[in-house]
Amino acid sequence: MSGGSDGASERLPSSIGIVGVLALLVGNAISVPIFVLPGPLAGSAGPAVVLAIALAAIPAGFVVLYNAVLGSAMPVAGGLYVYISRLTAPYWGFLVPFTIPLVAWASLLITATGFAEYTRIFFDLPSMVLVYVLLGFVLFVNLIGLRVVAQVQIVCFVGLLLALLTFILPGASAVETANYAPFFPDYGAFALAVVALFYPFLGFGLLVELGEEIENPGRTIPLVLGLGIGIVALFYVALIAVLVGVVPYTQLGNEADLALAASRFLPWWGEYVVAAGAIFAVVTTVNTTLLVFSRTLMRASRDGVLPASLSRIHPRFDTPHYAVAVLGVPPFLLVPLADEIVGLSAFIGLASLTAYFFCAIGLWNLPREFPDHYATAPFRLRRYRGLLAAVLGGAIVTGAFWLVTLSQRPVVGVVLIGWFAVAYGYYRYRLRKIDRIELYRTMTTLAVHERVGDDTGERDD
Repeated sequence: MSGGSDGASERLPSSIGIVGVLALLVGNAISVPIFVLPGPLAGSAGPAVVLAIALAAIPAGFVVLYNAVLGSAMPVAGGLYVYISRLTAPYWGFLVPFTIPLVAWASLLITATGFAEYTRIFFDLPSMVLVYVLLGFVLFVNLIGLRVVAQVQIVCFVGLLLALLTFILPGASAVETANYAPFFPDYGAFALAVVALFYPFLGFGLLVELGEEIENPGRTIPLVLGLGIGIVALFYVALIAVLVGVVPYTQLGNEADLALAASRFLPWWGEYVVAAGAIFAVVTTVNTTLLVFSRTLMRASRDGVLPASLSRIHPRFDTPHYAVAVLGVPPFLLVPLADEIVGLSAFIGLASLTAYFFCAIGLWNLPREFPDHYATAPFRLRRYRGLLAAVLGGAIVTGAFWLVTLSQRPVVGVVLIGWFAVAYGYYRYRLRKIDRIELYRTMTTLAVHERVGDDTGERDD
């Protein structure tokens, strides 16, 4: 199966190194959930939200493992879609680009809402106006190119880290242990918090979507993933521990609660520092949301399962501008619907983890389907030890997420199942309109520049 399509569309140029990739990755993961989700979740789950974020790191660890092995072996644009379609089955791979618009719009609405909440601390402007300003800014930046996005991301990333340290370090000395009791006021809310807090860790999927644009991806991807999850987990646990340790959970429940907590132990300017950090975090999140998902739509379009226009690269900016527009424009119409942050976060987490479960199955098939890629990967696992454990672990965690979601937010699971049914109908319709054999060949092989051991087009690292 190592043969492949000829990859008629243009390639995206390699343009960012390890520093830029780390800033993109960590800036995307340490992002708006740090500032927006803890308050609403702690208001119902109580101090146990600290444990919830630690447990959410478990499926995140599986995601990092899948991304490290697959990203090292097969660095491509639109990685998650490519891995599932080539290594699991074409239809399950097709679900990724078909579901991505829903996930992207939900993510954009959450982050834009958080941006409005914290920006209002500085400017007394209507929330709607601030949301539209942010969506417009990020759409423009992503349309003009990856290098600009990386530069913006690095600046915002530095500001974000400074704001977090300003909150965490002095906040640790202001914690009152009495605020941690009762630790489990609501077990159902705690379980839902684990699902919702998986969302911030999804930034680790960034690298496999940008593989084609990363310098020396076989080495950079595993290294940055390992560094990134350590940094993110440390900041997340510390920040939430300070939040619920400084403010009784009964007084929490709003998106801007971190600013409230900062006012308890910092001088008058503390609230503004936290708010500034939240603004940096929101920008980094929305930046990479469009950046990553547009590459997946672009790659699916290259294969012919989505309209051809989505794979077109702008001649000046080297961006998939139509794909960016598809993801960035509809949220302008959906802003009035952004009123259920926890539910939207649970939807994003459940949909994404389900996709990564199919990715795990693909990881098991990798040594058989593309042995050359697996053999030459700088980072790999033993098939009947590491790979098997990764697949079984991912299956257990995914099943647990589905059970929790269906019991606590059944509408989220029902919507996702219904969307998969719609996707199947569209997929069958698409098959009737094109050559099925050709589509299957395309969706189970790699483009020329993605192969290894082929004189006509070896993979570029």
